[in-house]
Amino acid sequence: MSEPAIAVLVPCFNEAAAIAKVVADFRAALPAATVYVYDNNSTDDTSAIAAAAGAEVRRETGAARATWCAGCSRTSRPTST
Repeated sequence: MSEPAIAVLVPCFNEAAAIAKVVADFRAALPAATVYVYDNNSTDDTSAIAAAAGAEVRRETGAARATWCAGCSRTSRPTST
């Protein structure tokens, strides 16, 4: 039986000053996990810094809101609310 896949989801907005450390800390704590940064229309360099730190970056261009998902597998898809 294989290990379960782990994904870390980090929603953010204008977090250029902190996002590299957040990504690095999650990668250190959970080295097998994929870290996804969901950039919610930041006007700074959040996306570029997160990508440089090793995160998979997704950009959300809609209105700011967070949908929390506990126990999601890598194959599940969040639904809009």
